[in-house]
Amino acid sequence: MRLVAQMVDLDAVVSAVAASKKYRALCEDTIRRVAEHELAAMPGLAPSLRSGQAPGSSPKGGSVKAAIKATRRRLHQVYGAFGQGFDGEAIYRRLEAAYQSGSAAEIQTTCRQVLELHQSTRERLPAIDRFYPAIWAVTGKPHTILDLGCGLNPLALPWMGLEEGARIIALDVDRERIDWLNRYLALAGREPLARCQDVLAHPPGDAADVALLLKMGPTLERQDPGSTGRLIDLLHSPYVVVSFAVKSLGGREKGMAENYQRQFVELAASRGWPAAEMRFQSELVFVVLRRA
Repeated sequence: MRLVAQMVDLDAVVSAVAASKKYRALCEDTIRRVAEHELAAMPGLAPSLRSGQAPGSSPKGGSVKAAIKATRRRLHQVYGAFGQGFDGEAIYRRLEAAYQSGSAAEIQTTCRQVLELHQSTRERLPAIDRFYPAIWAVTGKPHTILDLGCGLNPLALPWMGLEEGARIIALDVDRERIDWLNRYLALAGREPLARCQDVLAHPPGDAADVALLLKMGPTLERQDPGSTGRLIDLLHSPYVVVSFAVKSLGGREKGMAENYQRQFVELAASRGWPAAEMRFQSELVFVVLRRA
């Protein structure tokens, strides 16, 4: 009975959160993973299940309603900071016009405008001309890129200098954004290989020349300490590019670069990973060689 009641609680929480406007496009695996964690952490929930009470009836506050609230709060902490208004159809039409023009300058200008809509890629724009060439100088120009927690990063294609036929496998937890990215990739003449996937619940098994974990480590660690190293261990890519923001969302440095540098150097040393370090205006980057 205890297991059945627990599953009813979890399903109720997941259904309620997934039905909300803010999280309706979020990968269900992500909602379930976070809800499961919040349910396990709630005082009073386990005693109510052991006593055979119906889900949601715990006198100590371990209710479905409380778990829904806790799950939404946790999701906002982890994913809410990067939300921006995004009119997909209008933006796609602008991109379509740019690509139909055949002008590389027009394509770059329009892609830059789209990249400005996401906090992470907006911060990278001042260094975008140097960013990927510096990385490819270490890894070689990749034929297949695995971009984890991609956001809008595939829109940086005009600066990547990839060969014809090179592929970007872009993963994120926003289903609507993934559908839109596949339309963009097709427009840009690339295979539409973006997909919705929670990499903590289901680490990817794709083989790639280079895997990108751009500014994703802190988000992973807030959810599951130590998960960055474990995820990198599971990737099927000889090179993994890990980066960190050096300023807060409010623009303050607060010693972030030094803290992230120390933490990642320690992680790389513990795994025996050689790592090339690069510093850009708003980003600290490590290019990790996992297999010599």
